[in-house]
Amino acid sequence: MALVTHNVVVIEMNAVVAAHHLVGFPDWPTGPYSDGDVVLSGRMSREEIGTALAAIAQYNNGQEVGPDGPALLGGLLEQEAIIMSGGLLVRDTRTGVVVEPGCCQGFEDWRDWRGVLDGRHPWLGHSPDPKVEIGDGLVRVWPDDRRTDGPACEIPLAELPGHLAAVRQDLLGFLELVRKWAPYGMGEALAERFDEHFHISAPL
Repeated sequence: MALVTHNVVVIEMNAVVAAHHLVGFPDWPTGPYSDGDVVLSGRMSREEIGTALAAIAQYNNGQEVGPDGPALLGGLLEQEAIIMSGGLLVRDTRTGVVVEPGCCQGFEDWRDWRGVLDGRHPWLGHSPDPKVEIGDGLVRVWPDDRRTDGPACEIPLAELPGHLAAVRQDLLGFLELVRKWAPYGMGEALAERFDEHFHISAPL
């Protein structure tokens, strides 16, 4: 988790994948996922890693229950492209504003936030549609572009590289836990595939 203090404003940035589509999954241990998002990091429990793996596997299997666990995870090793609903969740602890990845945002595009430094607006999903405004040394993000009269998450542009570097470190930690805890002896192969398709270890 990236956590930076700016004039008593604390911004938190976390990489998350969506688990709200998950259905009963008995093939390996999973944790609770009622909140809808799983935060990825090297501090996850074995059950949280299981939930993340189940969510990614089911999402890439058309969100269907079958096949069995080994076949479902094994499918990730054969797919041409692995995608996942999710992205970066941003929280301003001073105002309480939280900007979550919107519908249809792909976790694999999390590095699009880097484009903010060049004045490009990342697409953050829809329903609701977040609004991004760049100027005066800040990137301001409102959770809903129809409600911009309220507070926004305000991230100093000078601090954004540090946030993204911390997110990348969290994701590298996630890969290590996948290597350690993924079932059926697939840990190394899955970590390699996730690294490639979610663009994790390459320099920012």
